[in-house]
Amino acid sequence: MGYPAIGKSTFAQKYTEHEYYRLNRDKLGCKLKELVPEMDKLYKEGKGLFVLDNTYMTSDSRAPVITWAKEHKIPIKCVWITSRTPEAIEVAQYNAVKRMLDKYGKILTNEEIKEQRDPNIFPPVVLFSFRKKFEKPTKKEGFDASETIQFQRIMDKKIYKNKAIILDYDGTLRKTKSGGKYPKDPNDIEILPHRKSILKKFVNEGYILLGVSNQSFVSKGTLTYQQAEACFNRTNELLGFDIDYKFCPHKAFPLNCYCRKPMPGFGVEFIEKYKLDPDKTIMVGDQTTDKTFARRSGIRFIHADDFFKIDSNVVDNRENNNAERTKVTSSKKTKELKQFKIN
Repeated sequence: MGYPAIGKSTFAQKYTEHEYYRLNRDKLGCKLKELVPEMDKLYKEGKGLFVLDNTYMTSDSRAPVITWAKEHKIPIKCVWITSRTPEAIEVAQYNAVKRMLDKYGKILTNEEIKEQRDPNIFPPVVLFSFRKKFEKPTKKEGFDASETIQFQRIMDKKIYKNKAIILDYDGTLRKTKSGGKYPKDPNDIEILPHRKSILKKFVNEGYILLGVSNQSFVSKGTLTYQQAEACFNRTNELLGFDIDYKFCPHKAFPLNCYCRKPMPGFGVEFIEKYKLDPDKTIMVGDQTTDKTFARRSGIRFIHADDFFKIDSNVVDNRENNNAERTKVTSSKKTKELKQFKIN
């Protein structure tokens, strides 16, 4: 049990390899409450080992399974897959995006998700709803045993081996001559001090330069998509680098896409496209949303003011200063929990 896209089905494979029969509502195309009658049918046919990998968000949703197990004197174990750092919902956001990329080759919009009618692909609101309604499992519900599994992402460093600097644009690389928050005209762009010289150093060291930006003015109609593109292209021209950039044109509120920071959509997309090693990739920005985006993408964050300081050793000391890097906490309680590794 756990968030959608937290890794339940992958973990369930460990049981199916040992003759457990898997019951998953998405796979069977049924409602959650219909799994118990299906399990009862299989039990009468001689099956005795079952693994049910579903969200089981509330105690009420879990109750029918527990009741059936007690009636048939079958031991029932709860396995809760979760995460502390990053938070479980952030892991699920990352995984949800990777699912889209693996299956559809791009991050789908809400409209495209609705068109696909794919039970394994869902909008961000599904995860926020789960967080709001979720009830932690307790022994009082009737479980004979319970286990908490901490999700841990394992990436093949032979494949994911490249390094990159992912850059915010507004307030990080550029400002406007007019004093506006965002440029609407390419001629209004001014590059901030030391940007070109410091970025050149990292390019010479083999870093790929990438860009991620929120451009909600497009959704408001005060800036066209083409104007935004022209401003990004002009920024790259002034810097002298062909930065591969992506920007979210959607509205800020309510957050209903995976591409607007702090959602990790573009971070995951860049990691997959360039086969980036998250441990060697850095997000540089000036907003809290940039910092949260970095954590959710599993990469380090450095504030633009620190990154672009002349003679700064903030990056050179990255192995000794991991305060902003996503990592599993080392608290005693966390150490006591088993970890679930997923590729």
